[in-house]
Amino acid sequence: MTIQADRNAPRPRALAYSGPVADPRGLAVAAQVLIGVQGAAQLAVAVAGGTRSELFSRYVPIAGPLFIATIVVFLCWFRRCRLNAEHFAPGAHKHSAGAAVWAWFVPGPMWWIPRRVALDVWRANAPAGGAWLIDAWWVAWLGKSVGAAILIELGAARPYAYSPPDATVGVVAAVLAILVIRRITARQHAAVGAEMASLPFARAASR
Repeated sequence: MTIQADRNAPRPRALAYSGPVADPRGLAVAAQVLIGVQGAAQLAVAVAGGTRSELFSRYVPIAGPLFIATIVVFLCWFRRCRLNAEHFAPGAHKHSAGAAVWAWFVPGPMWWIPRRVALDVWRANAPAGGAWLIDAWWVAWLGKSVGAAILIELGAARPYAYSPPDATVGVVAAVLAILVIRRITARQHAAVGAEMASLPFARAASR
């Protein structure tokens, strides 16, 4: 389901986008499944004994492909929602749709730009508030990623990886990420449906 963005809408602070607006539910389902599977697998390895367990040796061959697939699908969903959000709230976005992807891979900006993009996407369809969920997810993600980076610098990553504390933080971050995906997707799906229903051909078909 797609609708065309209004080319006459005010141009936002970021580069304007005038392409189709699409329902993000398919990408959202795939992202939630992959995030859930990855979090559950890491927790299972931690409970089984971490990197010294037999389960870890079985998980290693699929860990890399699963991680990459999760990143790719999540970023596709995130970018799709950012593109949609520009249609629903033109002029309200500081960062471009491209930043929804590249900012995750640049040291420094990766610690705050994706959160800013997520907040703008959230507020495009939820101006009344509730952004605490974005902040909770971001804190948990930073705890997982920054904590691991610090431990690598300290040379303590090996005993920490796949340990109960590491898995617990990962599960919390995964659950919050899934909730964020569900909330943003539900709001955008409702907005796309409402806009489609308001089009002349849709009103005519309903008579």
